[in-house]
Amino acid sequence: MNPIIIHTKAIINTIVRLIPIGLYTGTLIFGILLSDPRAFVLLVGYIINDVLSLGFRTLFQTVDLVNCSIVQSDKKFYTLPAPHVQTVAFTLSFFFTEMYLKNKFNMVNFIFLGFLLLVTIWSRINIGCKNIIDAIYATLIGVILGAAYYRLTEDWNMTPVKNDNDDADDSEVEIYEL
Repeated sequence: MNPIIIHTKAIINTIVRLIPIGLYTGTLIFGILLSDPRAFVLLVGYIINDVLSLGFRTLFQTVDLVNCSIVQSDKKFYTLPAPHVQTVAFTLSFFFTEMYLKNKFNMVNFIFLGFLLLVTIWSRINIGCKNIIDAIYATLIGVILGAAYYRLTEDWNMTPVKNDNDDADDSEVEIYEL
């Protein structure tokens, strides 16, 4: 196979491997820097998603695959509690539910999140972490959890965030000329 294709697949698989960590970190930073409580609500949703997945894995005593690991050494490897596909599907469903309930369709978010989910599914199947049935199952679980979580936290997500720059109306602003 062409080395360019092999390297491109490796880069895509590496990026997909880091997506959940990027979502958690990005949400946390967004919430801290912009003082947006909605980011913390989403971060709590990610944590609940992981806790539910960890409970499911513990209950059914699932076996971790080394192909699904985030970090690995010669003897040990670490996987996240929730599958990558489930985390991305949770995010997609959370924002799609928001678009639906607020009647504000955002084409960029729709295409980006849909593409991100498809690439994540392809990548996890490509490296042997999931098969198509597992990916569909994880997608359905993520979509259900994301929509349900948005509905549960709807009150926090519907309130607009007051920005410090929005203190004055345009009518109150006076322009001084030198």
